[in-house]
Amino acid sequence: MTAGLRIWNADGVLILDATSRLGRIKGNARVEGFAGAKAADLSDGTPFYSFQPDFLFAHISNQTPPPIFTINANGISWVYSSTAGMNNPNPITGYVFYGVF
Repeated sequence: MTAGLRIWNADGVLILDATSRLGRIKGNARVEGFAGAKAADLSDGTPFYSFQPDFLFAHISNQTPPPIFTINANGISWVYSSTAGMNNPNPITGYVFYGVF
C-alpha cells in the first residue's frame, strides 16, 4: 500500500505527489555572513537543505557574496565566496533549514 500525500486542483490535475519521498526537517541555523557549521544526525536518509535569504541584493553594486553549503550525514556547514576585490561586500544572510528525505 502506498502512503503519502496527493493533492489535486479543482480540474482534477495532480499538483503534488509526495507518496515516494517526504522530507523531514531536522533543524535550522541562522547564517550571519561568516562561515559556520551545525552538527546534526542526518544519517537516517538523504540529507537536503533549503536556504531562505533575508535579501538577494543589499545595494546597487551587487557586492553580495552568497553562502556555499556542504551537507552530509554529520551535519551542515557553510562558507562564503571570496570578497577579494569588493569595495563594500555585504554577504547574504538568512536561515538554512536542513533535514532528510
